[in-house]
Amino acid sequence: MTEAETQDETARALLALPSEWTVLEDVAWPGRKVADIDHVVVGPGGAFVVVSGRTGRSAVAAGTAAADALASGARLSRRTVHAVLCAAEPGDDQPSGVLVCTPETIVAMLLGRPRVLERDQLVAARATVTSVVRRGRGPRRTLTGGGKRRVRHIGSTGRLALFLLLTAATIAAVPWAAARYEQARAGNLPETPRVGETIWVAGTTTRPPLELTAERVEGPGRRYVVRLTVRNDGSESFAMDSLVASLGLDDLRAAASVGRSGSDLAGVRLEPGKERVVTYRFALPPDRAAETFSVAVSGRPTDEAHWVVS
Repeated sequence: MTEAETQDETARALLALPSEWTVLEDVAWPGRKVADIDHVVVGPGGAFVVVSGRTGRSAVAAGTAAADALASGARLSRRTVHAVLCAAEPGDDQPSGVLVCTPETIVAMLLGRPRVLERDQLVAARATVTSVVRRGRGPRRTLTGGGKRRVRHIGSTGRLALFLLLTAATIAAVPWAAARYEQARAGNLPETPRVGETIWVAGTTTRPPLELTAERVEGPGRRYVVRLTVRNDGSESFAMDSLVASLGLDDLRAAASVGRSGSDLAGVRLEPGKERVVTYRFALPPDRAAETFSVAVSGRPTDEAHWVVS
């Protein structure tokens, strides 16, 4: 298996992590313009810098140096930041100071680490790590887990074929992955968040992570009313931008909006732990039913949240 193939397999395997884990792929070291990190993973067990597809002294040195840089840049204790070498054939040697695994065992290894970050610490670490790692060779991708939680990550409802491919790579590592794989083969996509549930949106270099909760409110006549709560789940304040919301109908068209929308939040400063509420109103045509509610936090596809109307 080539280095690139190992990196791809590692990325696919990491998608099986539960939703409290965050995975960043192909990002730059803090303070570096050229050097990049294959994967950075943040979860209850700490922050993990993953060097994928390489072995030997140079890989150990690169992983250790990147872990040092990340701990310093994100203001984390070095004891909570680990270097990981993930290779198809890691060899018999166990280098000092790094964790060694394969794409098939990386998820089990990460989940087996003792918890060192409680929820508040995890939220803060997630925000600072995301803010200090910049884009490396290509566009940064925020990958998401698929654990059974009320708070879900964006991206859990990808295409069936892609889901089959990603889940098949992780069956050996995670016990529940086999059941999800069989459900997907039968044509069942992963469970979709429904109106009333919360979706967690990963932070970026300019915005902390957010929690978005969409709840239906009873409206008069043929109006469908949704109350959206936006909560700052990070450690820094930020000036909000406008939110773009849409209601999908059962004929694949979008319902017409009624009244004012999320543009009222443009420029509003949201402090850590605080939340704002916006109400969206839509007009339902005769004989049509609402099926999905979607919100775009920004113009990036990864910053879109989607709910199924119950």
